[in-house]
Amino acid sequence: MVVSMVANADTAPGIDAALTNLVPWQGPVAPRAHLHTDAPTLDLSGTWRFQLVDSPFDAPEGFFDPGFDDTDFVNLAVPSMWQMTDPAGEAPFGRPAYLNVNYPIPVPASDEDIVVPNENPTGCYRHTFQVSETFTNADRVLLRFEGVDSFARVWLNGVELGWTKGSRLTSEFDVTAQLRPGRNVLAVAVSQWSDGTFLEDQDMWRMSGIFRKVTLLARPQGGIDDLFVHASWEDGAAKITIDGPDGATVAIPELGVTTTCNTEVTVPDAQPWTAETPRLYDTTVSTGSETVSLRIGFRTVAIDGDVIIVNGHKVVFRGVNRHEWDPHTGRTLDEETMRADLELMKRHGVNAIRTSHYPPDARFLDLCDEYGVWVLLECDLETHGFEWGGWDGNPTGDDRWYDCLLNRVQRTVERDKNHPSIIGWSMGNESHCGEGIRLMNDWVKHRDPSRFTHYEGDHAHTISDVWTVMYPRMEWVEAVRDRTVMPGAEPVPQTGRELGLPFFMCEFAHAMGNGPGELADYEERCFDPHFHRDRMHGGFIWEWIDHGIDTGRGYAYGGDFGEVLHDRNFVCDGLVMPDRTPSPGLLEFTATMGAVRIEVDGSRLRAGDGITVINRLDFADLSDLEFVWQLVDDGKVTDEGVLDIGALPAHQSWTGSVPVPDEISDRMVVVVEARLVEDTIWAQAGHVVTRASGLLIPEPLPRPCPPASSHPRRDGSGWVLGPARFDRRGRLVELGGNGIVTPVLDLFRALIDNDRASSLARNNIGGSALAAGLDRLVHTTVSVREEGDDLVVVTRSAAAAARDSMTTTWSWQAVQVDEGSEGIHLDLHVEPHGHWPAMLGRIGVTMGLPDEWSTVSWFGLGPTENYPDSQHAATWGRWNSDVASLQTPYVMPQENGLRQGVHELTITGPDGGLHVAADGGWPAFAVRPWTSKALFSADHTWDLEPDGHTWLTLDALSAPLGSTSCGPMPIMSHRLYARPVDLSLTLSLI
Repeated sequence: MVVSMVANADTAPGIDAALTNLVPWQGPVAPRAHLHTDAPTLDLSGTWRFQLVDSPFDAPEGFFDPGFDDTDFVNLAVPSMWQMTDPAGEAPFGRPAYLNVNYPIPVPASDEDIVVPNENPTGCYRHTFQVSETFTNADRVLLRFEGVDSFARVWLNGVELGWTKGSRLTSEFDVTAQLRPGRNVLAVAVSQWSDGTFLEDQDMWRMSGIFRKVTLLARPQGGIDDLFVHASWEDGAAKITIDGPDGATVAIPELGVTTTCNTEVTVPDAQPWTAETPRLYDTTVSTGSETVSLRIGFRTVAIDGDVIIVNGHKVVFRGVNRHEWDPHTGRTLDEETMRADLELMKRHGVNAIRTSHYPPDARFLDLCDEYGVWVLLECDLETHGFEWGGWDGNPTGDDRWYDCLLNRVQRTVERDKNHPSIIGWSMGNESHCGEGIRLMNDWVKHRDPSRFTHYEGDHAHTISDVWTVMYPRMEWVEAVRDRTVMPGAEPVPQTGRELGLPFFMCEFAHAMGNGPGELADYEERCFDPHFHRDRMHGGFIWEWIDHGIDTGRGYAYGGDFGEVLHDRNFVCDGLVMPDRTPSPGLLEFTATMGAVRIEVDGSRLRAGDGITVINRLDFADLSDLEFVWQLVDDGKVTDEGVLDIGALPAHQSWTGSVPVPDEISDRMVVVVEARLVEDTIWAQAGHVVTRASGLLIPEPLPRPCPPASSHPRRDGSGWVLGPARFDRRGRLVELGGNGIVTPVLDLFRALIDNDRASSLARNNIGGSALAAGLDRLVHTTVSVREEGDDLVVVTRSAAAAARDSMTTTWSWQAVQVDEGSEGIHLDLHVEPHGHWPAMLGRIGVTMGLPDEWSTVSWFGLGPTENYPDSQHAATWGRWNSDVASLQTPYVMPQENGLRQGVHELTITGPDGGLHVAADGGWPAFAVRPWTSKALFSADHTWDLEPDGHTWLTLDALSAPLGSTSCGPMPIMSHRLYARPVDLSLTLSLI
């Protein structure tokens, strides 16, 4: 619990000023590179003593004194974030709070002093540790903090060392004079709010603590305090210079190189480093007292005209924005989790990371070098909350803050400057643009001209080396690509310095909930090297992971912890679930934007060019992959082989075919998979990098069933037609003695996040749908008549107070199905009346079946869910599942689980079931244990309970996913508006 104590004299002096004096730190040594050294180090991670108080002025008197009695303190792991201690339970140290743009504390105006609340949660840490003479006899000893949120005041053995800000940046204190042999007591007061809070308004959970490693480092006399590696690759020649102590020896044993610091040497036999071929060379730099180990990659980054090139080749970023997150520990990550992230990324074709919006744990960048990804390394800076006040008082335009800004970017660059994976420095994110950004950029270009600089907010294009945007419309991207002026664009492209800049999207395709859609459309415009060998450099999806917090029964999001202000589930917008399960969106990313794309056109296989393989890599060939094909007939493999692709070079394509039998069926599929030939660091041999499929008959064929002898027969309760019973209003209520919840026209889907209004959503698709009453249609029978052997029912569907309506004609006929048994055929026609301005969620029918019917088999697209603008990851085939497994458990429940292209479908239980066959068109289907209304009403997965029915929805047309939660409307060709629709189905019992 938070302990309230009386302010005391020994901790109060200077604290109020230090918290808000716009001075970035006092006491730490100059920033430098993180180096792997053989000098002694001591990891101080572990169990510390801890007490949380309401304010830094309420810290227990003398708690930093070595003799202080900390019996009343409790144990807390370091590193950790204190609000992640049982957040959904007793939460002894407070609860997490989620905000996107708004600040969690009051915002100062430009004519006000900087202040933070007196109620400023402060963690009082104490840690006792032992050191040997190895440390006490060292020339110098440094105490390193790698991440403390947001203000830390530090004492060692009762002596104050100073204080620091910059939550995700390293601070090192010289403790040589304070360290003593044997027992030592380290004390830290960590306050949640400081002036640094106004520079750290990232879209994230607001939490505090010592959340990264704390380390003691013995520094020998004549040691190596800092190094700056310059390892280049130009025209096939590698060169290296390492800035460091004069006379220090540099050795690269594998290359036979021995030289000294500050000397350039040419390395004739080196291979280059790229994200595709991450070749690293173990290197040592030694003095008489210390040896530092490095892993060096030779590569040169340049901008040639308006193209970013690495080692002479254009690169395209198939990237993601990545926050550090774990559902149990917050922003405290272990190496296993970091590796898991990178392995998932590599398996799914991600080749670039933007470190949104701060430097990550230093170990992660070592792994980026090792696994191979391009990194856009971002400074710990975001001031987005000033936007609501018209950017009044914004730090990037206020010279009072400039020392803080420079301190942050200097610490960013100096720590990480030796990583070959980092090819660009970003000044920060969503902090408007002022002279402060220019000062940061100028310092970076002076310190490290070997990388490009980035800042998306440089809308005037006068500072950064590249031009980037967030969430552009497709038409806007096309204008950039084609160098045309698009009327109405904000800002209008192609009018100034941006004409000569490389272009990429630093954020696009908001991966929130069910989505993003339209990835193939973005790929065509901004990623495809076949068509755009110029300035178009791809982009970074927002973002990698859902930031849900594990509650034991599901994942929590903003508002679940009693926050006064919060942004609900906007924090759950990743390509992987909180537990790092890949979402369908990540699978779609792989299929559309991954390193390899496969296209199968079954109708052209006989012409010899039905299969296309595209190498989207920028450097490597495809000799590490085997392309296996199968001919599959309704789930049974009838032929298979290996395509002779060879070592297909980067940016090249291959076309070919496979043998096709003379007699084919409409359920015959060619599937092509790209599989790893050998083990890699990120996957084992046989891993499927990507796959694609094509139907040999790609268009629906009519599959009429012969009419049965049955014809509509009226009785006292309605009509009987074959195995079906209808009530007096012509509603299907029974099939073969099994009760059916009447099929009705369905235009509604449980709103996905891309439908919902938010502070950043550009359009309120879902609001329009709800206003139109799509979720509350009233279905009225207009007429029921016998027409020959058909029972024809006409219904009108409309919502209360609405003038728009749909007229649906249901033509039912008894037909003969397999083995002479009877089924019932439906010809459905939907005709809209009125204006219907809202986008529809679907045009289809929904019915309720017995809940024991819970096993599903279908021929169509699967096994993953798929939608009209997100279906490249799905393949044609015969698929089997149960109802539970067909649900995708998005953190906030919403429309999910659709499968398209259904030729036929069975839903069965222990004693039979239903068979649905499509005739002349392939609908989509969803099967759920709850209704769309229940799905829409649920806030969390634990709110959903099966209701005693299996609900089957069959869509003639389905709405797209898009990216509207933080992006543009779906492109016009994908949008679903009211239109006439036909659907033909045959229902029979099993």
